This record gives sequence, C-alpha cells and structure tokens, in this order.
Amino acid sequence: MSLFDRFRRRKGSPSGAGPSAKSIAELREFMTTRDGVEGFIEPPTAVYAMTLLLVAGDGEYRRQPVKDERQARGLCSDHGVPVYDARIVGYPKRMRDYERGVRQTRIALEDMPPLDVIDRPDRKDVED
Repeated sequence: MSLFDRFRRRKGSPSGAGPSAKSIAELREFMTTRDGVEGFIEPPTAVYAMTLLLVAGDGEYRRQPVKDERQARGLCSDHGVPVYDARIVGYPKRMRDYERGVRQTRIALEDMPPLDVIDRPDRKDVED
C-alpha cells in the first residue's frame, strides 16, 4: 500500500456493495405493519449510498440503503406505497414533528361528548 492509496477514489457505491437482505426485509416489514406509508428516494452522496426513506402516517420513519432507484420503486410498488424523489418534494412535516416528540392526536367518535337534544314545547318546527 502506497502513501497515496488512501486518497485514491474507489469505484462503485460509497458504502461498498448493495443493501443486505436484512435491510430489504426491514423495509418490507415497515411497509406492511404501518399505515399511510410514503417512500422518499434519497440520492447517493460522497459518504452514503442511495437510500429509501419510508415515512408512516404518524411520522415514524425508517431509512435503509437500496441498490438503485429501480429497486426502490419496485419495493414500493409491490406494497402499494407512493414513492417520491426527496430532492424535488422534500420531507413531510409529520416526520419532523415525530422527531421533536409532537404526536398527532386524533379524536375518535367515542371521545366526543353525547349529543343532547333539547325539546322545547314553546317552539314549533316550521315546515315549508
């Protein structure tokens, strides 16, 4: 190994070989067990390979490396998950809220107070 071998550019993806079977299985598990999942393809950088970011409806997310854009789109289409280019559309606000600990609170019908109907004998309903 010469002195300049460390600085020589390596060919291929920045992180070496493609994604492992475990990381693909984790992506599939996330897509099948969460509601409202959307996929975001992140381009490769000098440090990281191309990644697929999955964001669930509540903001929980998972980021794993993928081989290329075609593999990411194939994974998402197999599970009916919409996929976007992160460079173009950015990231959803719910993901940032999830990181800060802000949870969406949804009101169910059971949480609503009962509807009280007041009968007023002095009032007559007007029929047209």
